[in-house]
Amino acid sequence: MQQFAKTTKNAVSKADKTKARLINVAKRLVQEHGSDVVTLRDIAAAAKMKAGSIYYHFESRDEIIRAVLADGIGRATVAVTAAITAAGPQSTPIERFHAALRAHLKYTVEEHFSARLKAIRRLPKRLRDQHMSQEREYAAIFTGLLREAQKQGALRPGYNLSVVRMLAMGALTWVAEWYDPQGPMSLDDVADELMRILRDGVIKPA
Repeated sequence: MQQFAKTTKNAVSKADKTKARLINVAKRLVQEHGSDVVTLRDIAAAAKMKAGSIYYHFESRDEIIRAVLADGIGRATVAVTAAITAAGPQSTPIERFHAALRAHLKYTVEEHFSARLKAIRRLPKRLRDQHMSQEREYAAIFTGLLREAQKQGALRPGYNLSVVRMLAMGALTWVAEWYDPQGPMSLDDVADELMRILRDGVIKPA
């Protein structure tokens, strides 16, 4: 019995490692070629597996793509949460929001997160709904910080906080499309510039 339990535990561990490897391979292929053209055969070949073996771990190609997206959101959540914690308990909600935006920007550029948007739209509704639920949980981190700042009187009245959050996060998510790491600005500089726009605005009062 003990030997059977040990064998089962090892088998599960091996399956988990294989599944994680498939997700990493699929993520790399999607980043390099786009989700539209990546096939199960491509993923299997890159992972050095038979295409049929993938069905032991995933029901379909779309299921793998959803897993790639979920893994990305999970890792982004860890990065953003760590940045908020690092800001310290004495930090203001605005300072924590700034730290969260910086972490979001760095992660999205490193992972080229803007490429996932097309992949999300092409998922079947069931898988897309599952992913969007995780997206909402991630976005709630940022909305919560804005609401906390609002309660403390740190925001001008009259703004829709969901729109502010979507505009801020959306702008940073697309930085990967134009950012030049050899250019004059660091990613921190870009995040700081966005915060300056949010704090002061661009247009002078009439």
